[in-house]
Amino acid sequence: MVTELAGARILAPFFGSSLYSWASTLSITLLALMTGYYTGGYATTKRKTSTPKAIFLVFLISGLMVMLQPSLGRTVMQETIQLPFFTGIIISQLIFLFPPVFLMGMMSPMIIAQINQTVQRAGKSAGNIYAISTFGGILFTLLFGFLIIPEYGISLPVILLGAFVILFSSVLLLRQKISVPMGLVLALIILAQFRQAYVSYQEYSPIHAKGESLVEYSEGLLGEISISNQNLKSPDGRPFKARMLKVNNVMQNQAVLNYPKASLVYYVNFIRNLVGQLPKKESALIVGLGAGNIYSDMQLYNIDVETVEIDQRIYDYGVKYFKMKPHPEKSHITDGRYFINTAQKQYDIIVLDVIVGENVAKQLVTLESFKKMYELLPNQGTLIIEHGGIQDFSKNKFVPSLHKTLGQAGFEVSMFNPVKAPNNRYGDVLFVATKNKPIDKNNIFVAEDMLLSAGPIRQYEVFLNDFDTSVPAELLTDDKNKTDLLLRGHYLHIREKRN
Repeated sequence: MVTELAGARILAPFFGSSLYSWASTLSITLLALMTGYYTGGYATTKRKTSTPKAIFLVFLISGLMVMLQPSLGRTVMQETIQLPFFTGIIISQLIFLFPPVFLMGMMSPMIIAQINQTVQRAGKSAGNIYAISTFGGILFTLLFGFLIIPEYGISLPVILLGAFVILFSSVLLLRQKISVPMGLVLALIILAQFRQAYVSYQEYSPIHAKGESLVEYSEGLLGEISISNQNLKSPDGRPFKARMLKVNNVMQNQAVLNYPKASLVYYVNFIRNLVGQLPKKESALIVGLGAGNIYSDMQLYNIDVETVEIDQRIYDYGVKYFKMKPHPEKSHITDGRYFINTAQKQYDIIVLDVIVGENVAKQLVTLESFKKMYELLPNQGTLIIEHGGIQDFSKNKFVPSLHKTLGQAGFEVSMFNPVKAPNNRYGDVLFVATKNKPIDKNNIFVAEDMLLSAGPIRQYEVFLNDFDTSVPAELLTDDKNKTDLLLRGHYLHIREKRN
């Protein structure tokens, strides 16, 4: 299970972490186990492979494959990323995920054959082996998922886990009195592979574009997070440096390096203009912190802000690299839906910044979730939801579905495109959902800056007929949430564009 979890995390910076990536991971894992069980069963019928020495050797090789998984996976995916999305995912995981899981699958029938002494005890022997194996999977999955990966990332723990398996299996092999030459060969291979895996881990750097320099990189709960500096030019041609936050190689925020509170993202600047003119703005909740620019902008209006972010590193990087004011007493490191469900106070403004890249918090965009948010808002309260990076509005089915779901929850919904693209062909969509009456579009104005042009907010408005309404919009519920299906084209475009 840990190998499967690692496979999905290693995949994320190249092919994302959408439902399709997880479906591929589960499918390849099941394929590897199936063929491993069959091959292991067949091996028990042959004299040379039905021995304890054969089991320990398979165990050792599986440890080698686990240890090499991070470096092998990244090397392979630098090539397969050029292939079509689904082809690239499958081929990649067949190379770096299939082998270790296949070898581990082989071991169960081989062990059962060794401990099974009579036909009458075959069922009990098999049950004991699978129970012990499953218990180990549960234990290590909880340990890695809740403690190790959030703190240390995925690469180093996987390398050390592989090294532990190799060491343990080597001890077992030595007890089988293998020949000295064979022992020396195995020791040299193990040392060489460990060195290769560790050097690859130390030297690894996430993909970055020309003119982009890496500042910091780490692995953890959300996957790979990187901070980089970038050479850009202003609209009038003047060069300047920008700072960028990426999660799994997808940009989450961009700001001016010398003044990192100044965001270079359209919707962030648009929200700053909007929030300052809302009728009620004493308190706010931001779910999905990003680099903290929305939080910093709200501080300009002396709004009492609480933030929710699932990965502690996002908060830490916001403070360290984007000059976000530390607010540990009002920062909640937890799942956004859990916080919404358990919140006991009301907020004048709720900002839902969770539809970025393919890391969409689907549990937050359902009817049940919106009804709870409706309760958390007072009269004249405002819910703001961002859906960014849409390549073609006319092919987007998700926006009409989200609009319908918000309406069913009781909100008055308006939509705006901060990018203000010609004929609204592409850009971002900002949902502004209010209680009781629609937002006053005639008396809210946008100030001019590097990205936005001055004028009433109405000039940025978009409508349902700008999107794909060829089929009825879906109502998104906890029981029937088609977000991944509706955003499938969006996911594919993001990965093709990034790579």
